[in-house]
Amino acid sequence: MTTPAAQDRARRLESALVLSALIRCDTGLRIGAAESTIAIGGLDHPVIRDPVSGEPYIPGSSLKGKMRSLLERRYELSQTWAIARGRVHVHVCEEEHEYAECPVCPLFGIAAPQRARWFCLARLRVPDVFLEDASRRELAEKSTDLPYTEVKTEAAIDRLTSAAVSRTMERVPAGARFGPAQFILFQYAGDDLRRNLQVLLEGMELLEADYLGSSGSRGSGRISFRDIGLERVSFPAGGGLAERTPLGERYPTLRDLTAAFDSLGL
Repeated sequence: MTTPAAQDRARRLESALVLSALIRCDTGLRIGAAESTIAIGGLDHPVIRDPVSGEPYIPGSSLKGKMRSLLERRYELSQTWAIARGRVHVHVCEEEHEYAECPVCPLFGIAAPQRARWFCLARLRVPDVFLEDASRRELAEKSTDLPYTEVKTEAAIDRLTSAAVSRTMERVPAGARFGPAQFILFQYAGDDLRRNLQVLLEGMELLEADYLGSSGSRGSGRISFRDIGLERVSFPAGGGLAERTPLGERYPTLRDLTAAFDSLGL
């Protein structure tokens, strides 16, 4: 029988699996920021930029949120949780047995239920991703429309009169590279690390097949993961410095990593 003290005790954090990769823009990438103020020459749809460096970047929340959305569709998970006054619905497990079997919630996390104490911490951490040094230099040397970005003009055309209304969109050009991105997967006592890593890789595969950011149906946002590495950081019981162990080799593409999944020794 589990005592109340045991229920309140946190599970031991055993290790962290760190997946690092470059993110290549196969088409122009647009992750939007607040609209420009009304001014002559102002962009209709600017990209998000670091407020200090002025460089575009990929928010970790964009990567994590899009992967979660795609995985919810992949596993046909019901949209049970209403947010933004019911305008948006997402999947959140509401019972402990559902959470234990769910491929998504233990990895991405949910808010702890108020009527029960489940172990609901998110295992996955995804930091913001900034321009790779070499890609930053390449973009700085090119004659782009704006620093590090291009301006793409689109038009909405009336089907009967052929009247057109144009709009401008800022994008990071195709070929730009961000990284190294990090996907950090925490393992607590009792976790199935192999299963969690498999779901993470499925999310990355879905993201490559779909798009990141906005305007994906009009050609923007196709990305691919390149030069992928895995490292396991183990935390000894009782304290002490972590032990770092590379898993496998550097993998040129996500397909190469998934093909070698069974040889990782997890």
